[in-house]
Amino acid sequence: MNKLLETVDLNKKFVLGKDNEQHVLKDVDVQIEKGEFVSVMGPSGSGKSTLLYNISGMDRMTSGSVVFDGQELSCLAEEELSELRLTEMGFIFQHIHLLKNLSIFDNIILSAYLAQDRSRERVNQRADELMERVGIAELANHEVTQASGGQLQRVGICRALINKPAILFGDEPTGALNSRAAGEIMDLLAEINRSGTTIMLVTHNAKVAARTERVLFMLDGKIVSERELGKYTGNGEIKAREEDLSSWLLDLGF
Repeated sequence: MNKLLETVDLNKKFVLGKDNEQHVLKDVDVQIEKGEFVSVMGPSGSGKSTLLYNISGMDRMTSGSVVFDGQELSCLAEEELSELRLTEMGFIFQHIHLLKNLSIFDNIILSAYLAQDRSRERVNQRADELMERVGIAELANHEVTQASGGQLQRVGICRALINKPAILFGDEPTGALNSRAAGEIMDLLAEINRSGTTIMLVTHNAKVAARTERVLFMLDGKIVSERELGKYTGNGEIKAREEDLSSWLLDLGF
């Protein structure tokens, strides 16, 4: 496989006041290969979400290096970084931030219109295909308030994929869902990954992480261990994967 994203000695510090500095990321080294499905676990406050925000360019690192598909993020101007996120990265969050004055369909296509790299006809066709793929085609003209939590996460997935990103980032994408809806979302993400999209997500849920290919464990701002699980094929091995992962996490004291 080919390297898509790499961090070297990544550090992030927050200055909270005079003589009050919080060192959240400490010399973090990460490599993500094209086509991988990676999850990040660890206790609250370990730096998981901060890592995701810095590795994706949503926040600026204090020091170190983040290289995405050959581009050093620290060398990009804000406008260039925004363009990279818009066209090459997709984001799914625990709480989907949608515009309530727009229909579900319009929420999905908005970022593609902003990219201005395809005709409206092609964008609309892409949105129709995505909504059909994730099972929400009937919601196109609905308002945001007319959809359930699980449906809104599917809307978020469509929105994240509308520009055909190289990588999909997720920050607790199943955290606000019940177990059934969470399983359905993970099934969708697994399918998306099999189609070639690289995925990196943050989660507290071992059942979610067990669906991923590799699990990174963070503690006090550092990656202290990782577990290779291999590709999840969906052929009944999920219980064994969950047991393997739970045993590893127990050894780590999590």
